[in-house]
Amino acid sequence: MRNKPLFLLLFFYVFSFSQELPRTLLKGIVVSDSLEVESITIDNVTAKKITTTDGQGNFSLMAKEKDTLVFSGVSFKSAVLIISYSHLNETILKIKLKVRVNELEELIVHPYTLTGNLETDTKKLKVKTIDLNLGNMDFSVHDPEFNKTDNAMKSIMPGTGNDYNGVNFMALGKMIGGKLFKSKPKPKRVEFITEKIFSDAVKEKFSPQFFEQTLQLKPEEIDLFLAFCDDTSAESRDLLNPKKEFALIDFLIKKSEEYLKKNR
Repeated sequence: MRNKPLFLLLFFYVFSFSQELPRTLLKGIVVSDSLEVESITIDNVTAKKITTTDGQGNFSLMAKEKDTLVFSGVSFKSAVLIISYSHLNETILKIKLKVRVNELEELIVHPYTLTGNLETDTKKLKVKTIDLNLGNMDFSVHDPEFNKTDNAMKSIMPGTGNDYNGVNFMALGKMIGGKLFKSKPKPKRVEFITEKIFSDAVKEKFSPQFFEQTLQLKPEEIDLFLAFCDDTSAESRDLLNPKKEFALIDFLIKKSEEYLKKNR
């Protein structure tokens, strides 16, 4: 009877120790068919430990059975692996990631959009030669509203009657120029249009290091932060324009400061 309490104590100690299996070093490599797999994030969600792959996709971290590993990268679809006994016994654990297919931006393209560069735009213009045979041309108009045209032509081509052999080219140039070269309304510029979700587009643009080092976010906070930024307004979606990348970075930095104040 004296040994019974000691036996029970020893039994519970052995039982509890068996439940807490020690973690061992797990080595592996991440591969892909078409892209380099540098800086892939491996998150041991169970142990709350994170590591990244090197330039060749190699990684190592402590793990045990039933640990959950999450593999994620900017250009890849995330993958989840629950560690089993066989995984721990592999010399090198091989993980294959699928490339995330990016949809093309939806843009409206006009065929006559000007670049603003005169030399470039003039080369695109089609020029036709117009042969003006003024010798037998009758400039009279039967509509009284337009009879002033005939008077204008008389000042351009001095003479009597319909004798238009002597041409005042300076006056002719002013008249034709006024008709042909009237200022035309500038073509309306097409604004940047995209159907992408703001959070997905931002995650594609920037690496995990940007979120973790520049914005001071934890890996598990990145998706929550992007949801915090995505107010679905036209202003935030307009920042996805490649020409406004610096404005987007400034926007994310300010938003990260707001997010950290509220959540830390």
